[in-house]
Amino acid sequence: MAGRGRCRAAAAGHHSAAGMAGHGSLRRPMTRWWNQTGVWRGLAGAALAACVALGALLVLRPEPPGPAWMAVLSAPQDNSAAWLALVSADRQLTLTPLHGTVVANRKALQLWISAPGWAAPVSLGLLEQDRQAKLALDKLPPLEAGWSLEMTLEPQGGSAAPGGPVLYAGQAVKPR
Repeated sequence: MAGRGRCRAAAAGHHSAAGMAGHGSLRRPMTRWWNQTGVWRGLAGAALAACVALGALLVLRPEPPGPAWMAVLSAPQDNSAAWLALVSADRQLTLTPLHGTVVANRKALQLWISAPGWAAPVSLGLLEQDRQAKLALDKLPPLEAGWSLEMTLEPQGGSAAPGGPVLYAGQAVKPR
């Protein structure tokens, strides 16, 4: 009998170990990755870090530089604005038409700049009617308060000194 008890105990142990290994209740059920809380915690942390980084970029981003000078060129007879002149910190002049300017045949628009202390106005060149122009001012002396722009009607090809009627003129100011 003693032999039988050992056999039974051994068989029971063998049977129970084998039964446990094959029995599904002791194995952890396999969870899908999207059901794991660690995945969602990690994604939430990454999203929070991205939001903080973008917020810091928006707050700490330097403001783009504005124009160093500006002038509105208007008609002397009625002060109606016709051209907007913006000079950047790197001395680039952008001249933008605000409405159409009609130029007669064999005539041209010529832009002039003058400043206190200068002997005479300096030609910045001929302009195409109703087209934006970009001009470099780097060959001129530094611009100081009191300079102005004039647009005259000159013979086709331009002239060495302003001789035609002044169509538009404007005093330059520093924007705030």
